Amino acid sequence: MWLDIYEEFNELSKEEQLALFEAMKQDLYPVEPEKITKLLNSIRESRFSAGMACVHCGSMSVKRNGKYRSRQRYLCKDCGKTFNDMTNTPFSGSRYPEKWVKYVEMMVEGYTLPKIAKRLKIHISTAFYWRHKILYALETHGFNLLTGIVESDETFFRESMKGSEIAHRKAKKRGEKDEKRGISNQKIAVVVAQDRNGNTIARNAGTGRFKAEETDAVIGGYIHPTALLCTDTATNYKKFAKMKKLQHEPVNERQKQRVKKGIYHIQHVNNFHNRLKKWMERFQGVATKYLDNYLYWFRWLEIGKNLAFEKQVEQMLISACQKSNKTTVNMIRCAEAKKTA
Repeated sequence: MWLDIYEEFNELSKEEQLALFEAMKQDLYPVEPEKITKLLNSIRESRFSAGMACVHCGSMSVKRNGKYRSRQRYLCKDCGKTFNDMTNTPFSGSRYPEKWVKYVEMMVEGYTLPKIAKRLKIHISTAFYWRHKILYALETHGFNLLTGIVESDETFFRESMKGSEIAHRKAKKRGEKDEKRGISNQKIAVVVAQDRNGNTIARNAGTGRFKAEETDAVIGGYIHPTALLCTDTATNYKKFAKMKKLQHEPVNERQKQRVKKGIYHIQHVNNFHNRLKKWMERFQGVATKYLDNYLYWFRWLEIGKNLAFEKQVEQMLISACQKSNKTTVNMIRCAEAKKTA
């Protein structure tokens, strides 16, 4: 029997061989119960590091309240509500913990939704909502304050109205060129700011060319007043630096000035742009309404890129569950409807 399998295996394409290998691995070596238990313990310790508190009202008056499906439940004496370790997390109510562990592993690897749905045998809409529940939970951690030399520059993505009604322009087919050339209101500006410690902010600043006020809205609150801003010579950055009373060192790249005074440059953010664009290509056009979620996802991957794979998975799980987050599928659907309207 095995000889027949080996002979047929060689006739498969590389993609089919990998798919068969992955299916065999999942059947023969499923996620170990000990691994899941260890991860749950890590989540519990991180989530309740200051003591067991109610995830609904924050009260410390909590007692054990039996188990349900082998999970410990707790009762809050103040608000009277019950909860378990995973209540108000992206995985709340999940009956298949082995699937969401695998799901996070595939998120760390940057898999697309169709591939995740196929591998985990879940509906693609389930894969979609799990992704955004996790990303909304990660975003609650916000950004670190940028200090010292802070580089900033923008990059542009094509506007994508996936899943939305289009009123301001005609619909485009995939790969079709924009009606307007260069920077226009059909391009989405993403502002990236990064200090020399690797702390990074990447956010959607709106369509086309943006002003100093829009720069302030997306990164202004995350730059320390004593920081030195390093940018190109664009007028909006000059005005932004003046608004925030920041020291400013503009680098004139048009005159091939790559480094100023031996230390001031924007090469770190430009390299970030290149890696971001390359990573985004796999999704074949992210809907603009979800762009910030994907920017935060990539930023999170960049922060942990030097960690071992298992550690990255553990950190994403812990970070997604650390804070009480009530984002539900219905909330995402409502947000979708508002953005579409």
